[in-house]
Amino acid sequence: MADLKTWCTFGGLVPIRDHHAGVIESHHDAMGVAALAKSIPNAYAESQSIVRIAELLGKKGVAKFLSAKLPTKASSRSGDMGEVLATAYLHEEHGYVVGPSRLIQRDHQEWAMRGDDALGAKLDTGGKPHIAKAEAKSRKSLGLQTVIQAREGLARNDEMPSAHSLTQFAERLLSTADSDVGEAVLAMQISDGVRPDRVRHLMFLFTSSDPSAYVSADLEAYSGPVPQLTITLRVEGHQKFIKDAYERVITDGS
Repeated sequence: MADLKTWCTFGGLVPIRDHHAGVIESHHDAMGVAALAKSIPNAYAESQSIVRIAELLGKKGVAKFLSAKLPTKASSRSGDMGEVLATAYLHEEHGYVVGPSRLIQRDHQEWAMRGDDALGAKLDTGGKPHIAKAEAKSRKSLGLQTVIQAREGLARNDEMPSAHSLTQFAERLLSTADSDVGEAVLAMQISDGVRPDRVRHLMFLFTSSDPSAYVSADLEAYSGPVPQLTITLRVEGHQKFIKDAYERVITDGS
């Protein structure tokens, strides 16, 4: 996916009350751009579609196909990059199954999507699913208001994943090698419902600034029933990083 450990330095998780916060910092932006450029196409299109178009129309055909899928506005790219990185973090660092990207189902390349930004699931030894609900925010300079917005996103639906987002997530898994996880999620949702003891929250902040004071205050103030983890991924050249990654997708495809 994003191969975060190849281009980022991970700080240890810091306990704040019963929750945790951590900082990840890029130490090699160019390597990060290369890693994301490889994974971005599969965030927007089914891999078999890309392969088929390459067979029929070659690399230039793939580049045209992806150009119609990828957002062109800086704000849209920034938001999507936050989701892509949050999803990669859940999978690479915590072993959650994340399945095919929800961005594949977007109606228009510039339209914001509703529902949970990212979901992940994994089964315990008894075969019961545990769900990660993530809210991702991407800003060059990320301040108090953005952390408040992220908290509001996590608080929606009584802090549980939205029923629609979770159903779509599970359905996407049914056609993959992780179909057993999708089946378990659907069975839990339909039979027992999703309870707080089966859910974890991830607030994922992608920025060039240092929002640690706001993160600490947010976790200190949180009084809900769901365990919290806030991760800040800092890239000094935040906007250039995003621009370079998306432009490289098209360049590599052509």
